[in-house]
Amino acid sequence: MTPDEQRRTYLAQFAITSHLGDRLTAAKRNAELAASTPDADQRQTEWRQASDRLTRWLEEQQLDEDTVVEVSDAFLQAMEDGYTLVMRTDGGGDADTYLTLRQRAAVTREWLRDQGYGVPGYPKEPGL
Repeated sequence: MTPDEQRRTYLAQFAITSHLGDRLTAAKRNAELAASTPDADQRQTEWRQASDRLTRWLEEQQLDEDTVVEVSDAFLQAMEDGYTLVMRTDGGGDADTYLTLRQRAAVTREWLRDQGYGVPGYPKEPGL
């Protein structure tokens, strides 16, 4: 593996781990807030699922189809947000930050494709 491939792999794995960790944190908070409500069981289930997804990723570097779709969609949204901001600000302000996030999202989606996951291409993906 070349140094560039290693860097991309590390970046993609870090981004996926961060996303799944954020989802776990949000699911835990939602479960805590839903305690003693009609949604409590559903929120507990979502918390367990988020925990299982992160655990499986950390232990086996494996993603199920639903997780791939969720991660891919989240990074696609980050790319869209970055593209919109860069276009609206003509590259000024926080555009550099969003351009970097957009590129990270594109690298992660490309890495998922390289791993054999069915992540569709996106015409606005920045050059890698």
